[in-house]
Amino acid sequence: MERWVIAVLAAACIGWGVILVAPMAYLALTHRCTADDDRLAASLATLSILDAHPVGATPQEERTSPCESDDRITTVGQTYRFSASRADVLSFYREIAIKDGWTPPPNDDGEGVSCFAKSVGGRRVDLSLSFLDAMRKENGDGYEVEVSSSRDGGGWC
Repeated sequence: MERWVIAVLAAACIGWGVILVAPMAYLALTHRCTADDDRLAASLATLSILDAHPVGATPQEERTSPCESDDRITTVGQTYRFSASRADVLSFYREIAIKDGWTPPPNDDGEGVSCFAKSVGGRRVDLSLSFLDAMRKENGDGYEVEVSSSRDGGGWC
């Protein structure tokens, strides 16, 4: 085969390789958690709402702080085991969240704690509470308090 044909084929292969690989490389380099996300997680972990709990609720394990690399949303959560009713837990967190400056969403039903928001350091932070039915089998009743935000502000709500 002549050299010019080999050169053209090689150039075509390299060109297609760049076209196919470049978008994947861009995503891999720009959609990942960074040291900024770690600093955000450390900041969120200091929020007092994560330490607040009704009498009889006990913290389980350490706080979680995953970063969702696709959306760059950082979440910090604390899991608790409790012996009170779910209604008592919801009432406790609703009252303490409002006292701490968290605002319920516009369509709030007045009962739960889901998608409350607060500005922290000029950034919107979202608060939610969820009950963990999977914990019931192993540890009794459990729930998790989570706060989430992103570099630009706003979390999962």
